[in-house]
Amino acid sequence: MQPDPTNNTTQGKSSQTELMISRLRRAHLQREVLPTSWRSALKWAVMVTLALRIGLGLVMGTAWMIVKPHLPTGALVSNELYDGLPVLSGTPLDAILGVWVRWDAVHHLNLARLGYFQAPAGDSVFYPLYPAVTRLTASLTGGDFIIAGLLVSTLACIFLLALLYRLAERHFGEETARWSVIVLAVYPLSLFLIAPYSESLFIALCLAAFLAAEDRRWWLAGIAGFLAALTRPNGILIPVGLAYLAWRQGHDQSTKVISRQSIPILGGLTLPVLGSLIFLAWRSASGFDSIGQILNDHSGLIMADPLTGLITAIGQWLRVHDLHTTLDVFSALIFIALIALMMVRPRWRRWEWIAFAGANMLLFLSKKSFIASSLQSMSRYVLVLFPAFILLGNLLAQRSRRTRLVTIALSSTGLIALSAAYTLWIFVG
Repeated sequence: MQPDPTNNTTQGKSSQTELMISRLRRAHLQREVLPTSWRSALKWAVMVTLALRIGLGLVMGTAWMIVKPHLPTGALVSNELYDGLPVLSGTPLDAILGVWVRWDAVHHLNLARLGYFQAPAGDSVFYPLYPAVTRLTASLTGGDFIIAGLLVSTLACIFLLALLYRLAERHFGEETARWSVIVLAVYPLSLFLIAPYSESLFIALCLAAFLAAEDRRWWLAGIAGFLAALTRPNGILIPVGLAYLAWRQGHDQSTKVISRQSIPILGGLTLPVLGSLIFLAWRSASGFDSIGQILNDHSGLIMADPLTGLITAIGQWLRVHDLHTTLDVFSALIFIALIALMMVRPRWRRWEWIAFAGANMLLFLSKKSFIASSLQSMSRYVLVLFPAFILLGNLLAQRSRRTRLVTIALSSTGLIALSAAYTLWIFVG
């Protein structure tokens, strides 16, 4: 009997179908267990954020309870310090919640509580998204703006760390992703990621813009950049990094694909600029003094070229050697070195990251003051330089366990000390 060719063909097709189904199932299972999944990133981010919130809460609360009995009555709860913001002065709420309300946190919370026209005029330099989200959240917390601000920053920190994890893992692997998150979390000024400041929200939006652009989701990148530009002034610099990414993607694609993507890419690059211009135009139309004028009046800051700003700051440090000038100058020098390292080492060379980090650093350096530190708050501002933290995470991922532990211990010690200082209204960033 002759074999039936039709039967052989059917069996062949059946085998191919089963093989395809098997591959699809295997691919699905691999996606489920990949460390790059949102489940893994969010789990890691939640654990680290809660560790920060609980750990620093204990440090700051303890520092306050130790020092408080030795302070003159009302020394750190005066209306002048808080610009009218309701102060938590009773135990234990002052040690649990009140310790987070220092320096710019007061301005952010007053903007959320009063709005731009009722808050002190100097508060108008702060961009609107964080106060707006805090105000909205306060409607869910019974009108408590301190709890609302802490809640917004905590949730933003979770998403920031999850996005950092995803980006680092995509480029360097799971081990680097974990260490990048840890390095950022134990950075000595990471307390600002969970205090009522706009840092965590801003960095999360920057990371979202870069991740979306890498995935060629340019409208989403533009929306994230637009929101970032409504959160902090350097949001306008996001397109500096994304522009190189757009060029690289266009270089790898056909003319037909480039033509189809041109409008989304244009949107992704222009929306962050539009967000910043909208806020600045609104401020001007509302009759507020320029941001430069307010900074000059309150902090003595004037614009300068980056080299002059850095040299002036180093000269100040050589004269005074105080805490915040030391933090600012050494933060600048360390992160300049890290950006340079990214440029010279092919393993860490991502030009879109270098462009973004470099543009931000130039902006941070472009000022000087003869009243305060010329690089005032530089130690906090560098939190946004996520490429540097990924570099450090990759570096630690390849080091011995002893090196890792020593590094984390030293950085954590600095974080504990500076968090306690912040509690006592000592300016650290």
